[in-house]
Amino acid sequence: MCTPKNYCNGCLRVSLEPREMRMSHWLYGPKVEDLSQGRVLLDLSAGQWDLLAADESALGLDLRLRKYPGDRREVTLNIHLADLSLWLDGQAVAEAELEAALDAALDRPQG
Repeated sequence: MCTPKNYCNGCLRVSLEPREMRMSHWLYGPKVEDLSQGRVLLDLSAGQWDLLAADESALGLDLRLRKYPGDRREVTLNIHLADLSLWLDGQAVAEAELEAALDAALDRPQG
């Protein structure tokens, strides 16, 4: 596992699980934890999602993700710090439906 990094004044921690998908092609599956409540907000570490970047925004944390093998567009998942909700393409996403929503976003036109 890569060294975890804290964001949003120490409220959120992002850790990455590196996995070699094929020779010299690595994915870094993210896991995001809410440190104040000690709970996992999302865990994509065992799947085929790769974290390209994590950037703080006015609302919280933006995660740029792509899915292996990377032949479709990347998506940005937003974590709103006020209520720790997950947002994708301007829509709130339930934790239980996150991966299905991410997959569906891959096929929508970028806007």
